[in-house]
Amino acid sequence: MKHSLRLSRVFSILFFLIIPGFSFSQMSLVPFVPNVSKVTDITNCGDERLFIVEQAGKIQVSDLYGNLKPQPFLNITDRVFDAGGEQGLLGLAFSPWYSFDHRFYVNYINNSGNTVISRFTASANPDIADSLSEEILFTVLQPFTNHNGGALQFGPDGFLYISLGDGGAGGDPMNNSQNLQSRLGKLLRINVNVPSGYSIPSSNPFTGLAGADPMIWSYGLRNAWRFSFDNLTGDKWIADVGQALWEEIDFQPANSTGGENYGWRCFEGFVNFDTSGCQPQSFYVNPVYAYYHQNACSVTGGYVYRGARNESWYGKYFFTDYCGGIIQSLAPNDTGGYDLQSYGSFGGFVFTTFGQDKYGELYIGKGSTGVFKLQDSTCAPVAFISSLDTIRAVGEHFELKTPYFPGFYYQWYFNDVLQPGITSNKFMAHHSGNYRVKVTSDSLCSNESKTLFLLLQSSETFEISPNPADEYADINWAMNFPGNKTIEVFDATGKLCEQAKLDGKAFTYRLNTTRYTNGIYVVRIIYNDQSYHAKLMVK
Repeated sequence: MKHSLRLSRVFSILFFLIIPGFSFSQMSLVPFVPNVSKVTDITNCGDERLFIVEQAGKIQVSDLYGNLKPQPFLNITDRVFDAGGEQGLLGLAFSPWYSFDHRFYVNYINNSGNTVISRFTASANPDIADSLSEEILFTVLQPFTNHNGGALQFGPDGFLYISLGDGGAGGDPMNNSQNLQSRLGKLLRINVNVPSGYSIPSSNPFTGLAGADPMIWSYGLRNAWRFSFDNLTGDKWIADVGQALWEEIDFQPANSTGGENYGWRCFEGFVNFDTSGCQPQSFYVNPVYAYYHQNACSVTGGYVYRGARNESWYGKYFFTDYCGGIIQSLAPNDTGGYDLQSYGSFGGFVFTTFGQDKYGELYIGKGSTGVFKLQDSTCAPVAFISSLDTIRAVGEHFELKTPYFPGFYYQWYFNDVLQPGITSNKFMAHHSGNYRVKVTSDSLCSNESKTLFLLLQSSETFEISPNPADEYADINWAMNFPGNKTIEVFDATGKLCEQAKLDGKAFTYRLNTTRYTNGIYVVRIIYNDQSYHAKLMVK
């Protein structure tokens, strides 16, 4: 069981209250889907759709242009108890294998006032789920009406993580968060990649421990609203709602083996709350950030931004506060701490949840006024990739490709001449020469790729012989330039097959092509930050 610490509590509170500069950056909330109400979750299933959860018990579907489908994806209002407050349909997560198993999971409060974790499947119509397919995995008795948690997320390990609040009232009167026999006040982890029901992962931290629920992954949480995984690193961020004075952000690294105790009810943020029966302070894991209840009341956790539209946001964890309405971000810095940034106040008593689409772009639910898309109004250049990984050998030509983003406009250049009529993210290169692409977003932010030199036929740069090759192929670099050079060979799908680093001027490098299957390959030589490409046929 892991009980790692970052800093002592005394030092931490000084650090996080005094050191971070409260820098300011502009942000726009662009109306996206106005005609949805009481939004509690926003997510995607890996395609060009956005799923919007309404507290009353409906899941709506939108495309990535904000066009709402005429019918809900799921309607279980007959099973969901929504008396306002913190009850209702609270969470949605799609199976990592959704395109194959068509399964998704929900977290809701039923008509008896208890938490239900259940599984549904999609119908033959991909925009409408089968509401009769519900398989209830388990229920949890809720002693009070508030602090139900509600978030569902699949981790990089393929397991389903579930947040449950401490059961409600105030001050955790039943001490559920510190009780390992209770699922309340916890993050749970289960394996749902089974034909029916679920199983408990053997690597869960309390598996086999007498007197502990093996479903528990971490504990000591008051009401995690919400938690999420960084799509790139796998790190987990947890926004835990405070009691009287402090809201907190917790962090769990991707290599965690679970078992963290985040301290509630012994501590609220960095401050003692009710330490009766508690362990020494070194037993608990500190928040990475806590803020005081001045013009605030309830933290709303978001996501680490990994999109392409807002380059300056990349790698930052976004969160806000329901009462305060200030959207902020945290990002690790070079000193072991975290940099705090504010993007402005957008009014109080509005923000209920964040969401992200397939491309990592962020959305926010704003009370009963719908879903908005977050956009950097300073128009930071869009970021995108244009490299050999997006170049594919097709017959006698190369297909150049940069990632596709809805609403983006693409302009391709060959030897600095605009190629008219080519406005998609793909371009077929028929001639040797220099290629680049300019990408412009619907908000008129733009950026350009580096120039790539493609060699479709042998030239004085380098040649491959014999080509087609049978047993071997010699790569002959004719340019008499000194310095390091890297040779890479990719198959037609972009998979790296071979790599070698060479020093010197002109050279010949022999490939053993008996190790390759028949087909087309791309040979790249990198020299002085320039890339040179040629095709190799193996027969």
